[in-house]
Amino acid sequence: MANTLEFTAKNVKPFSAWLKKFASIEKSLLVEVDAENKCFIAKSYNKDKSIVKYASISFEDSGLTPKKAADIVSIKVGIYDIARVIKSLDHFQSGDFTFTIQYAEVLDENSKNLAGTAFLLRSTSLKMKIETSSLKIFKNITPEVFERIVETNVATKFDLPSVTIEKIEDLCDLDKEYKFLEVMAKDKKVFVKGKTFELDVADNGDAKAVLSIYKDQFYKVDVESYVVDLGDDKLVFRSNDTDTVTVLSMVVKDERYEEGAEDDWGISGLEK
Repeated sequence: MANTLEFTAKNVKPFSAWLKKFASIEKSLLVEVDAENKCFIAKSYNKDKSIVKYASISFEDSGLTPKKAADIVSIKVGIYDIARVIKSLDHFQSGDFTFTIQYAEVLDENSKNLAGTAFLLRSTSLKMKIETSSLKIFKNITPEVFERIVETNVATKFDLPSVTIEKIEDLCDLDKEYKFLEVMAKDKKVFVKGKTFELDVADNGDAKAVLSIYKDQFYKVDVESYVVDLGDDKLVFRSNDTDTVTVLSMVVKDERYEEGAEDDWGISGLEK
């Protein structure tokens, strides 16, 4: 009989919304069930590593309650298709149901891990099973590596409310043919600049800096309120609303072709 970790659930819209944070970056996701802190944790990055996102959500906030606290264990679960899991959860939006993680012990090169093998969803009228993926296809970003990813020489910090993010996205739609955004600290202000606009987004001290990113990167930032680090090679968005951190790496603009090449993290353990 398979080992299982069972949760009771009623409203898991917050959990689905949490999964959606990662769906626009990559199709697949490695999720850690953190027993000690009673939460789900995930870190993901896109193919060229120009976008990195970390987010966690507590069991309580996710709408999932462990049936037996004594049975809680730390499990890593590989989700092959985030969208499929979200669509499956949509069938359980009304009434109580059981959300179960099947898991087994797997041997890694140097250690043993508990790995999820399937999700089981069961209500009084519907049962579903979703197979999970092997952990071998995922590159685990350890807390130490993530700290290195967010590390940068910070020129200035500034607040970026959700309403300003929405305004920037609306302005970006006015010059869709232009690929870049520039974030600039100058004249005691922070500006976000496209081809046809320059928006004052925050007050600033005497810092002077400029960093270019792709618009497509910015669209992957969730519409929340943030404290943003403007660094010499990246933007780091730390949410005030949820436990979410998003890192956007700079691009080097070639004005002749309006093309760019993303800087890599420079971390040997995660290089291709």
